[in-house]
Amino acid sequence: MNSGIAGADDPILMAHAMKHAVLAGRQAFCAGRMPRKLYATASSPLEGVSR
Repeated sequence: MNSGIAGADDPILMAHAMKHAVLAGRQAFCAGRMPRKLYATASSPLEGVSR
């Protein structure tokens, strides 16, 4: 963390960016993951797609 902030052209702005990154990571963790699936499925419909 220190190297990224200390080496930035604008250390104050970098510190704010790192704070937001940590908050976003925590929010994503608290939101929970989507359910696991045994097999992969397409997320987009295949209807109307020309090959």
